[in-house]
Amino acid sequence: MSSSCVPAPVTLLQMCTGLTEIRQLHTQLVVSGLITRRVNAGRLMASYTTCGYIIEALSVFHTIPYPDVFAYNTIIRGLTLANFPHHSLLLYNELLHKNLKLDNHTYTYVLKACSRLKAVSEGKQLHAQIIKAGKKPDCYIHGSMINMYVNTGDMVSAERILDEFSEENVLAKNAMITGYMNQGEVNCARQLFDNMSNRDTASWSAMITGYTRNGMHTEALVLFQEMIASKILINESTLVSALSACGHLGALDQGRWIHVYINKKGDTVSVNLGTSIVDMYARCGCIEFGYEVFKSMPEKDVVTWGVIIHGFATHGPAEKCFQLLDEMMARGIQPNEVIFVAILIACSHAGLVDLGQLYFNQMSSVYNIRPSVQHYGCMVDLLSRAGRLAEAEELISSMVEEPNVVIWGALLAGCRIHKDLRLGEYAFKQLVKLKPDSGEQFMLMSRLLVDRGQQEQAHKLRKEISDRNLEITQGLSLIEVDGEIHEFGASDIDHRKYQEIYSVFHGQWVR
Repeated sequence: MSSSCVPAPVTLLQMCTGLTEIRQLHTQLVVSGLITRRVNAGRLMASYTTCGYIIEALSVFHTIPYPDVFAYNTIIRGLTLANFPHHSLLLYNELLHKNLKLDNHTYTYVLKACSRLKAVSEGKQLHAQIIKAGKKPDCYIHGSMINMYVNTGDMVSAERILDEFSEENVLAKNAMITGYMNQGEVNCARQLFDNMSNRDTASWSAMITGYTRNGMHTEALVLFQEMIASKILINESTLVSALSACGHLGALDQGRWIHVYINKKGDTVSVNLGTSIVDMYARCGCIEFGYEVFKSMPEKDVVTWGVIIHGFATHGPAEKCFQLLDEMMARGIQPNEVIFVAILIACSHAGLVDLGQLYFNQMSSVYNIRPSVQHYGCMVDLLSRAGRLAEAEELISSMVEEPNVVIWGALLAGCRIHKDLRLGEYAFKQLVKLKPDSGEQFMLMSRLLVDRGQQEQAHKLRKEISDRNLEITQGLSLIEVDGEIHEFGASDIDHRKYQEIYSVFHGQWVR
C-alpha cells in the first residue's frame, strides 16, 4: 500500500453511525499504529463528534502530541454542538497561544460558540481578530458573525455587517429575520424577507415562526399558504408553527389539512411534531381527535403528556386528567410544573377542592417542585369558586412571591359569586394598585355591589370607568369559513359583511 492511500479503517470511519462501530475501528487504528498519524486521529475525532460522542473525541484529542488546526477545529466544533461552548472558547485560546495558522473553519466554529453563550464581548474580540488577520469572510463566517450579533441582541452591529457584505447571503439574512422577530421588529423582518432575491425553506420558516411567536397567528397562516402555493419544501419547524397558529385561532379546518399533509408525506413524525398536532386539536376543542393522535404516538415526552392532560382539563372530564397522570407516572415519567397547572385547572373546573389541595401539597412534599404564582392562582380560583374564601385569603398571605392580578382577580370573582363584600373590596383595592388603568376590576366590583343592593356605589364605579377612559377587554370570537378566519367582538358592526351576518342570526337571510 502506498503512503498516499487512505487506510481502510479511516475510510470506513466515514460510514459509521454508532459508537460500537467507531470503537472497533478505533481499536484497529491503535493496534496497527496508524493512530499516531495526526490526520488519522483527526478523522477518528471527527467520526466521534459527528455521532455525538464528545467524551470519546476528547480522549483521542488529548493523545495527540502536537494537534494541528484540523484537530482543534474538530474538537471545538464538537464541543459547541454538544452544548459545551465555554470549553470551545477555552480551546480556542489555547490554539491562539500555539501560534498555529487559523482558517475560516476555526472562526466559524468559535463564532457559533460565542453565539450559543450570548458572549458579545468575546464575539467582538473575535471579530476584531478576523479583521486584524486580514481574513476575507466567506458566507459561513459572515453568516455566523451575524448570527452571533443577532443572538446577543445587537441588531445594529448585525445590520452593519450585512451591509458590508456585497454577496447575497441567504444564511445571514435568515439570521437577521430571526433576530428582528425576536426583538418584535416584525415589519423590519417582513421588509427584508420581501426584498430577498433568493429564499430557502429556512427563510419562510423564520418568518412563519416569528409571526407565531409574536402572536400574529393570522399572518403566520397566510404566509404558510403562500409557501405551499410557491411549492417550497416545508420543514418540521414550519409545520409546528403553523399548527400552533391554527390552535390559537381555532382554525380547525386548516389544522386538519396540515395533519393530512403530514400523514401523506409518510415521514416519521417526531415527538415534537406529534405533540403539536395533539395541541392543535386540543386548542380547537376537538380533544377526542387529539387523544387519538396521542394514543397513536410511539414515543411521548413530558410535554406531550402535559398537552393532552391540559386539553382534557379544559375540554373534557376531569377524571381523565387524573387517569392520564397515573398512566404517565406508571411509564416512569415524572410530572413537571406545567402538568400540575393542568391538574389544578381540572380540579377547579370539577370543584374537587380536597383533591386539588392534595395535589398542590404533593408538589413540594413528593415531587420537590416549588409552587409558582400560576399554581397559587389555580388554588385561589379553586377555593374561591367553592366559597372557601377565608382559606383562599390565608393561602395568598402565605405566598413568598407577591400575588399578581390573576390571583387577586380570582379572589374577587369568587367574592362576587358568594357575595362577600368585605373581602371583595380588599381584593379590588389590590387590583387597582397593580393595574390602575384597567376597567376589568371596576366592572367586576360594580357587579358585586349590585348583587349586594348598593346600586349607587356601583354606578359611581361605572362612571369612573367612563370618566377615566379605562380599558376593558372586549370579548372576541373567531370563526373559520372556507379557510378564512373572521374575528368578531361584542356588538361588532365593523365587519364588511355584518348585515348578512346579523340577518342570519335573526333568521332573515339577505340575498
